[in-house]
Amino acid sequence: MTMDKSATLIRAGEDPSDTAREATGWRTAIASALGLTVGPSVLTVMSFGAFIAPLHREFGWGVSEIGLAASFLSITVMIISPLQGYLVDRYGGRRVILCSSPVFGLSLMGMYFLPDNLSVFYLAWALIPVCGLGLWPVSYLRLTAGWFERKLGFALGIANSGIGVGTVIVPILTAWLIGAFGWRAAFLGLGAVALIAFPIAFFLITEPSPRRTDVSTSGDTLKVSARRRPFWLILGAFLLLGLVGSSITVYQIPLLLDAGVPEHIANLVPVALGLALIVARVVTGWLLDRFKASVVMAFNLTGGLISVLLFAAGPNVVTGLIAAALAGLLIGAEFDVLSYLVPRHFGRMAYGKIYGIAFSAFQIGGAIASSAVSASRESSGSYTPAMLTLAVVCVACAVMFMCLGPYRYDAAHK
Repeated sequence: MTMDKSATLIRAGEDPSDTAREATGWRTAIASALGLTVGPSVLTVMSFGAFIAPLHREFGWGVSEIGLAASFLSITVMIISPLQGYLVDRYGGRRVILCSSPVFGLSLMGMYFLPDNLSVFYLAWALIPVCGLGLWPVSYLRLTAGWFERKLGFALGIANSGIGVGTVIVPILTAWLIGAFGWRAAFLGLGAVALIAFPIAFFLITEPSPRRTDVSTSGDTLKVSARRRPFWLILGAFLLLGLVGSSITVYQIPLLLDAGVPEHIANLVPVALGLALIVARVVTGWLLDRFKASVVMAFNLTGGLISVLLFAAGPNVVTGLIAAALAGLLIGAEFDVLSYLVPRHFGRMAYGKIYGIAFSAFQIGGAIASSAVSASRESSGSYTPAMLTLAVVCVACAVMFMCLGPYRYDAAHK
């Protein structure tokens, strides 16, 4: 029976060791999804808004003063992303995750002791992402990518889906913790959730093992990659994606309120974005194994274009839901595509470094969007000019993706 099975595998062009390798890879991909669900991408970004009102009531800080801390968070992530990429390439994602998880959890718990001092508040939100240095997506995505070739896109989609799940769950969890126990205890609870990443990485995640034809260390160095046109096109495209994604994520509720949608309904619309994001993570990964990434992103950017045009027109409840869902599909596709493009265009030698730099470009776009959309609203009295500008950005971004050219490391189709 065993001989018959081996013969079947050989006739099919497979190797029994490849089957075992793939099983370990899927376990790592699923564990990566769980780790990203409780990582800083979710626990800091998606919980931040829930703390604004309680802090305003307790300390009397202005809403805009509290919101400024989110800029410190974005700027810090922008700075540390290339460093994380370097560490992941040098020491491996699992080791970096294990070192960061306890520190990040304790940093969130430390907010329990926050005093009535805005400077301390700002400093805390600059330090928290540093404490979670190894838990941002590139650690998990590099681990997952190292196990796969033919099903790379789908595996990355599974891993990335954790952020989508967290996007739906964490705001609800945070609101419940604050309502039941107060904002200080809520930080303790979120810190405890963050610590879950340690046993997930310790027991379930495995560093990619060498192959007979090992692709995990093949590819271009960062210096060589930076001399090629796709490197700069990817950076430019993700800078623009940061503008679009951050603008919609941050301002979708104010946009709806401006259009006259009741507040209790407007506050529920982001759920449509979150659910679409979960679907997009998995479906985009599946599509990437079958179609060029440029085609996949052109399709999703068309949805993003429709989304911002609907927002520009002054959405009602129905069009607001449609716009949020289309935006969720685009936002959910972004990092599936980035984590797929890096190994396909540059190989895996400098995966972490290149991903980290592109992630920084995305954060720069997000930081620009936060202030630019607000300034546009104040000067014109409407979000329409900003949304129309983002429509042009979607078109420009799609053109950049279409100019990327063929993959250079496409073993899946050899």
